[in-house]
Amino acid sequence: MDSERRFDGLRQQAESIGWRLDINGVTGTGADGSGIVRARMDDAGRLSHIEIARNWWHDLGPDRLRAAILEATTQAANDRLATWSARVAERAEIRPSPERPLSDGRQAGVPPQPYETERKTEEGDRAGELIRLLELLRAAMSELDDHRQRVTEVARQSVTGHSESDRITVRLTGGQLTDLEISRRWLHQQQPTGRTIADEVEMACSEAYRQMDLQVDSTFSASPAVAEVRKLAANPAVLLRRLGLGG
Repeated sequence: MDSERRFDGLRQQAESIGWRLDINGVTGTGADGSGIVRARMDDAGRLSHIEIARNWWHDLGPDRLRAAILEATTQAANDRLATWSARVAERAEIRPSPERPLSDGRQAGVPPQPYETERKTEEGDRAGELIRLLELLRAAMSELDDHRQRVTEVARQSVTGHSESDRITVRLTGGQLTDLEISRRWLHQQQPTGRTIADEVEMACSEAYRQMDLQVDSTFSASPAVAEVRKLAANPAVLLRRLGLGG
């Protein structure tokens, strides 16, 4: 009974951690002050879509386009952060029922049924997996200081991305769009449609994200235990299954 209670408590803690780490569906949208430019961030915090209205040349103009794009993407990032904060606060208020079913379907306070040998074997497997996970955490902790230093250095760096035509160049700092350059000659001579400009921005951002991913991967390749813990944190269901606590 005591071991069942301990594992049930562990399951509840793992679920709580999973709630806090879960960013699925945490997206953000934003627009510039004129409403001409709209942006959407996906649940990885990356620009997934941008829209520039058909009337952008008349109502916004080429001289204000760059600032409008930056404003819209910043608003989308802030909206995503607010959504995530609200989710964490909402789930933090959830409290498990004191009569929550145990892992084998029994209610707390109900005497255990037969098959003690089978249950003890399962508990032994869980305990062994828990010990292995604790060893992994200890290894990750020993790597953490060096890993943090590498991550800090990467976060300070900027990466650039170019559209295929080189008409647009973007700069990401810490994963956020902080600057972009648009060929003024292209804008004034061709007056491209809003969709054409948006496609070029998205293309340039995709290239910058690829560069950023290469940098991030290099930091985790030097910290294998931290990388493994990161995978578990990103997939709470995997952690539950390893502990025999999930479906």
